[in-house]
Amino acid sequence: MNSKQLIELTKELINEATHFNVPYVKQIYADKLLIVKVDEKGAVDTMNKEQLVGFVQGNSDSNAKPFSTKAEFHYAVCDETMGMVVMTRDLELGDGKKFFTLIWEYLSGRWQVVKESSVVRN
Repeated sequence: MNSKQLIELTKELINEATHFNVPYVKQIYADKLLIVKVDEKGAVDTMNKEQLVGFVQGNSDSNAKPFSTKAEFHYAVCDETMGMVVMTRDLELGDGKKFFTLIWEYLSGRWQVVKESSVVRN
């Protein structure tokens, strides 16, 4: 995979996850997933795959309005087994724009997100 393909895969992830596609989320995120979120005051919150799937399932079950798919890609790099994407997203949830970093790994015959971080952008 090259950087351009990794960005395209990330766009697909954004579209499917923001529309609460639970089966897709279950397969695209690795079992060892760690999500780290840092808010504007520096407080840190973490989430694992089980928690993420529960969040997505809850939004799906309640027919929640999809989140924004807006993304500005700043950097992507990829080799045979690992990749990283850095982007700015505004999910339009009232908490402003955030810098996101996704770490992808080729596991079990497919690309999966193993780490994700977001930091509120001032």
